[in-house]
Amino acid sequence: MLAVLAAGLLGPVLVPSVAGAYVDKTGVRAVTTQTAAVVPGQSAWLSVVWTGDQTVTNWSTTVSAPPGVTVTYPTTRGGSDTSLYGSDTLVGSTRDFTAFELRVPYTQAASFPVTLHSTYTSTCGDNGQCKEQGGGNDDKARDLSTTVVVTVPVVPAIGPEFTQASRDLSVPVGSNAFHQLAFTAGQADLADFTVRLGALPAGLTVGYPGDATVSRPAGGPALVGRTSDSLAVRLDATGLARGTYTVPLVITYTAAAPRTASGTVTLVVR
Repeated sequence: MLAVLAAGLLGPVLVPSVAGAYVDKTGVRAVTTQTAAVVPGQSAWLSVVWTGDQTVTNWSTTVSAPPGVTVTYPTTRGGSDTSLYGSDTLVGSTRDFTAFELRVPYTQAASFPVTLHSTYTSTCGDNGQCKEQGGGNDDKARDLSTTVVVTVPVVPAIGPEFTQASRDLSVPVGSNAFHQLAFTAGQADLADFTVRLGALPAGLTVGYPGDATVSRPAGGPALVGRTSDSLAVRLDATGLARGTYTVPLVITYTAAAPRTASGTVTLVVR
């Protein structure tokens, strides 16, 4: 699930806060100041690394991002927050990370901050000794929290917006069936991705799922960045003689703006 692990750098902006006069002695802090880079239009899983001097439990993190940037959490906790990768316990003097997905709009060309608010429970006593070590000096379980701001770098996309993986189809003479065309997105998401066949050789007819006029990705209307998906087309070759044919493709999608591209597929009727 995790496409990217955040870089662990120097100490970030960290603001511990607790109710009452108790001072947080856990030493919980973020190691990450800057995540992996994203490009405009990308959906990416990012992570922030944490450490602490004492063991804490019941870890929960929520993320706030600028307007237009969408935050999604792992579904393992219901989708309203994220926890640590190993469990909801951060063991003292070790590291673990929280993961979240950001969907960055094409209009976001500059790096931006995200704010992570983490809550956790400490069972360590006032003397700094902890129950799991047999040295706690009270029965209190203290609910604590900390807030950290990290930077998400935004860099220009490189490479093609998509590639066509399926360039050849082979069908038996007289066939009439659906076939799959595979495409892979570049770094960014492509919304409303569609494919239709252009001018057809005499004797070939086509159809699309649901009697539509175009085909769409099997996984949904978008071709998500750095992923592959397939689009189905029905090829009725009952009137087509054996041979090799070049069939044009018309490909439409929305990146920063609606776009149209062309492609071809080589059809072999055997």
